[in-house]
Amino acid sequence: MRFQTLFIVNSFIAVPMGIACALVPAHLLKNYGVVLSPMGLVIYQFWGVTIFGLGLITWFARKSTEPGIQKGLALSLFLVYILSCAVAVKGQFAGANSFGWTTVGLYFLLALGFGYLRFIKLRALN
Repeated sequence: MRFQTLFIVNSFIAVPMGIACALVPAHLLKNYGVVLSPMGLVIYQFWGVTIFGLGLITWFARKSTEPGIQKGLALSLFLVYILSCAVAVKGQFAGANSFGWTTVGLYFLLALGFGYLRFIKLRALN
């Protein structure tokens, strides 16, 4: 997969999801069977803003041709998504509902894509 393609895919996932998490968190959390306190909703909204920000970063960086920037961004996003996947798996084993496995799968696929990009595709770049 090309750098630009994966960054566009990430943007198309992260921007709308971040907006939805920031604007309608309670509605999204119903799918997971979760009801948060008012402060919990605020923290979830901050998480949504962060996801939105990652989407914007990948959108604006998608045309970068600088190898150092490509490698750094790919590694950073690989780490973000591998850790997110680990947290999601931990949540599933702590008793989250079956819908949570879609989150695990999404984070795993994104981690796989960015890992491939960083450690295989961009390896030869100087």
